Amino acid sequence: MASATHLGQQDVGKHKVKALVAVMSGFGEKYTERRQHLRQTWFPGTQQELDRLEQETAIYIRFAVGEAPEEAREEIAAEQAAHGAFMHIPLRDDYSVLSYKTLALWRLAEERFEADYVIKVDDDNYVRLDRLAIALGQWTDLGAEYIGCFKCRGRSRGNASADPEARWHDPHHRIFEEDNSRYAEGPFYALRGRVISGILRAGLVPRLGGPEDMMVGALMKAFNVSWYDDRRLCHMEGCTSAMIGFKWDHAVRDYMDPSLRTPTLCCLSQRTSQQTPPVDECTDPSQYHQEGLRCLHLLHMDATCAAPALTNGQLALSTFYDYTVDHGWIADRAPPESSWRSFAHGHARHGTGD
Repeated sequence: MASATHLGQQDVGKHKVKALVAVMSGFGEKYTERRQHLRQTWFPGTQQELDRLEQETAIYIRFAVGEAPEEAREEIAAEQAAHGAFMHIPLRDDYSVLSYKTLALWRLAEERFEADYVIKVDDDNYVRLDRLAIALGQWTDLGAEYIGCFKCRGRSRGNASADPEARWHDPHHRIFEEDNSRYAEGPFYALRGRVISGILRAGLVPRLGGPEDMMVGALMKAFNVSWYDDRRLCHMEGCTSAMIGFKWDHAVRDYMDPSLRTPTLCCLSQRTSQQTPPVDECTDPSQYHQEGLRCLHLLHMDATCAAPALTNGQLALSTFYDYTVDHGWIADRAPPESSWRSFAHGHARHGTGD
């Protein structure tokens, strides 16, 4: 696993935090630009700021990258020296192996940290860390173990997860068929640290391949964890005072809808006029990346999205679904333990002698 030096840690033993936040990133110009924009907006820009955030909120946040290829090592070393430690995950880093990178992150979290929550964020999101700090306590009070913006894709043969040619094809998509199972979208979700520990200690080998968020959802379904659909982690329609996370491509997408467009979000006209620009200025896919990065800056300057840090410690809940496992209900209806069947060496034994 990654060394203590890689993690920016020198202490022996596990590091106790409320949240380990891994902002998934990579190598190359696109990812370097994303990290630069995030540090210019919401992500702590120096090691001192990273340390201060942890001291004040118990949130440990790092850009998470795999093993740097030879051509990127010097650049990554310089970036780390200037801005603070990365979280180095020991595997070859590529978008196609995101499921493996996620599992390697879990193992790193289990070995190096005692974290109440492990949070995965994509590097094209805008995040309010002050509000996240409040939400951590709310999730704990709710008993939530799997938190995110949940979705349920159509399961017909024509949907993206079932189509072998689709970008987000999942070879195991049938796990979610017929029972309306939901899973958290990949850009921003949180898992209880003890859930990750339980999965790793169970020794199961997940069905890897396909979208990483569906892989995680399948594991959560298998372990029947308590989940909470928290719409504050994803952009719905514009910024609100409860917003925690905002994905830039959602802003670009919604700006293309005249009923949702506002001149304070993104795709502003390059002209001095603040009038809403024509839709055709926003529809060129080749401009999505740069346009999305510009959205981050505009979000950071928008009073609704980036108001000063909350002073009263309050943050309204926002959810479409709220489901937790009622363990008391299950325990009341379970058969007595003495009647459970146990299996050893391939032979069934009856606890009651029946």
